[in-house]
Amino acid sequence: MQSLDLLFFQEKPLQKLDAYQHFGAVSDTRVEGTSSLAATHAAAFSNCPEDPYSWSDVRTFASLGGKAFRLEDEDPSAPMMVGTTDLPEGSRRTCRIILRTMLSRITLHSLACDFTGRSYAGEMLKDIRAYLTYARSECHPLDTADRPASWINAGRLDEGQTAALPHPEMLLAELGASVGTRIYPARDFFCYANPSDGKDFGTPVTRLVIEGRLGDTVYYYPIDLPGLKPGVQYRMDVTITRAGSTDPDIPLESGTVLLQSEVLPWDERELDDVHYR
Repeated sequence: MQSLDLLFFQEKPLQKLDAYQHFGAVSDTRVEGTSSLAATHAAAFSNCPEDPYSWSDVRTFASLGGKAFRLEDEDPSAPMMVGTTDLPEGSRRTCRIILRTMLSRITLHSLACDFTGRSYAGEMLKDIRAYLTYARSECHPLDTADRPASWINAGRLDEGQTAALPHPEMLLAELGASVGTRIYPARDFFCYANPSDGKDFGTPVTRLVIEGRLGDTVYYYPIDLPGLKPGVQYRMDVTITRAGSTDPDIPLESGTVLLQSEVLPWDERELDDVHYR
């Protein structure tokens, strides 16, 4: 953890802010915070931007629901995380807060082309890159009614918007000059959770798009992702079997992509418990 923000709140119904502390780099999983005996609840946030005014509008626990987290502030090597807990009674209290990331991780584990039976059998897909479209760019993790409302790459790659991110590799990857037999890029992409599976009108589904040139034409292979959950990894092995779509926002013809996928824990080695004492 590069930083930790710890907030304490008093009992219901108002749950007023009782105390706030900021910690720099945390090398241990145990930190000592100070609150009054009236505090009954704690919230912890790690790796947030160190803006001295970022918590100035928090007066109650309910106001944390309006706290927005933005993809532009994320570093996938140290993602922002959040956790809350109730405090036990006593003058010297110890509790455990589990911090979890708000990001979803999409892993392109492997990619191959198999054009057997096509007029272009034996050709390779060239100038390949992969990226996320309808990547959710903002979330409110403590708002129970939180819904996606802002996107990066809405429908197609916006190179300027993506390049403006401090970590554009979260959304875009160059995969190589050509692909025929299977390659294993094991490339990770990151965005905030999006519960949409694309079945309801007006709720875009996040997609992993593979783009490449076959002959003189650039084709797109948009792959609809399942409803993305925070702190979960979606790992995919992709086989392309024919020419794709000429528009990244148009679904593929059935059978164009063969997909093997798994839903896995984010990375158990990255989940640390923070103990407040």
